[in-house]
Amino acid sequence: MGELPLIGRGRAADVYDLGGGRVLRRYRTAAAGSVEIEARAMAHLRAHGAPVPEVFSADGTDMVMERLDGPSMLDVLKSKPWRAAAIGRQLAELQAQVHRVPIDGLELRRHSDGESILHFDLHPDNVMLTSRGPVVIDWSNVAIGDPLADVMYSWMVMVTSSPDGVPILLRPLLQRVRNALTDAFVERIPLDDAARRWITEVCELRLADKNAYDREKARVRAFAAAHGLPG
Repeated sequence: MGELPLIGRGRAADVYDLGGGRVLRRYRTAAAGSVEIEARAMAHLRAHGAPVPEVFSADGTDMVMERLDGPSMLDVLKSKPWRAAAIGRQLAELQAQVHRVPIDGLELRRHSDGESILHFDLHPDNVMLTSRGPVVIDWSNVAIGDPLADVMYSWMVMVTSSPDGVPILLRPLLQRVRNALTDAFVERIPLDDAARRWITEVCELRLADKNAYDREKARVRAFAAAHGLPG
């Protein structure tokens, strides 16, 4: 594996170029069968018109899929921060498109009542802006349930995350850019009790994520206190 060019490194997986328009996504750890489940969900979503990469094989900790051209939404956000609100709205539209895909017998982890497919980690670094349009990647948390839970998770992650590689000139404006992004993302969602009831749970999920930084977890706790229902 050391002979393959490493072209991407995330918090949970590494991506290698296999040539021929294919990449290998290798998780550092993965529960038995989880990669195969992720691949099956991606194939289902793609068959129903959702913008998802084509998967060629999945086994153990490895998934072989098509190589995507173009930057991530986060890359564009870093270079063109004035597009934050537009990116937030586009991300919300992508999530709604996923939620409209019928389950049609797809067997996935059941998160909650509801009949929507949930990404459970949709944020700007998990959308590639390719020549054919935006493509949603990293479906390792995919589940079935209430779409509001998915929306609240994404909102929480974008409000509390510490993106890597923020340009020095952007750092003083980071909070303003973050606010524009997240406000636009939830502008069509009433943040009423039906939505806020998910906040405590999604914050607990994030706090249990071994890939979250300590500084992010501190912000997650503050987010839960500010936005969750009184307990």
